[in-house]
Amino acid sequence: MFELTLLIILGFIAAYWYNQTKAIEQVRRLGKQLTRERGWAFLDDSVVQKTCKLKSRLGRMAVYRVFDFEFSDTDANRHSGHIKHHGGMVIEIQFNHGSDIETLRLKRF
Repeated sequence: MFELTLLIILGFIAAYWYNQTKAIEQVRRLGKQLTRERGWAFLDDSVVQKTCKLKSRLGRMAVYRVFDFEFSDTDANRHSGHIKHHGGMVIEIQFNHGSDIETLRLKRF
């Protein structure tokens, strides 16, 4: 019985790790693409997860994550952005460019 419980726990950890790695790569790739389209530089080629929780999506529980990233405009100023990832897809990206805030809603849920 102990072995079965341990195996189930290890299965959950492996599934979470796989899902987390996939989400980070998806968010990083999309953030890099959208900053490049605007003529900006995606700094450090990385994102940092700030929030991770379970949240309802279309009547089912799904992992909701918020990632932060930094980008630079043509004047070499550092700016921040946020990417919301919910249930396996990016749903919103926000660019904080000086006093302007640009928000892109990608998926409705």
